[in-house]
Parts: sequence; C-alpha cells; structure tokens
Amino acid sequence: MTAINYSKERYWDEVEIGDRLPSISLMLDATAMVLQVSGSQDWSLVHHDLEFANDSGIPNIFYNTGWTTALLGRLLTDWMGPSGWVQTMNFQMRGMNAHGTRCTAHGTVTGKRTESNHALVDVEIVLENDPGGVTTPGTATIRLPRK
Repeated sequence: MTAINYSKERYWDEVEIGDRLPSISLMLDATAMVLQVSGSQDWSLVHHDLEFANDSGIPNIFYNTGWTTALLGRLLTDWMGPSGWVQTMNFQMRGMNAHGTRCTAHGTVTGKRTESNHALVDVEIVLENDPGGVTTPGTATIRLPRK
C-alpha cells in the first residue's frame, strides 16, 4: 500500500485526465472483519457467522455497504488533499467482498471541468478482489482548489 502525504494539497490545475489515484489494497482477514462489524454495529449474522451465511445460501461472510462506502471514500479523500471535497460518489455493488480475499480500491481521472465557479474532477472508482475481479464499479466528482 502506498503511503499518503495527507498535508499535500492537490490542485485542479495539476490534475490530468488519465491520472491514476494511488490504490489501497487490504487483506480481508479476521481482524478486519471484527473491526468492520464492531465499528459499523451491523450485527447481521451474514457478516460474521460463517455457518449462518452458509445456511442462507451465501458461501462466505462478507463486508457490508458501509465498509464499501468507507473504503471508496478513503481512496478519494487520501488523493484529493485537505481542501478537496467529495461532491458526489455513486457505486454499484455487483459482487461480494468476502473474508479471506484481498481487496484493492483504485481510481482514474476521467474528466475535469469548471461549473458554477467550482473546479471539478470526475473519477472512475473500482473495488475489486483477487478471486472475483471487479465487485464494485462507480464514479465520483471531486471539487478541488485552483492555484
């Protein structure tokens, strides 16, 4: 995982279409699952009880929507710097991010524009895991300061 310099300001003027955001890669192990369930207080058994998940027809325990939102949000906020603003973020959960897999969040700048005196950057965001490929495609619009 790439270390992020949180004090670095990112300016709209320096961003180019095609720029890649530094990816975040996490192993979804037992510790990560305990933190996710206890932090979100989502006590649904499908998130932490393998036997219950299996009995429900689900092959593995999996991470919830809040975790997915947080990881994609972190991808954006780590990249945009302290004065950036996540204006919109949308994603579709098309697959599970399950216990025992490695997940990677990454993004690519797909556009930039000014609108209503705001300097905006459009980003394609993706969450994928090693056995399943892309589980969560999405988009975001980031407001950045100008020089």
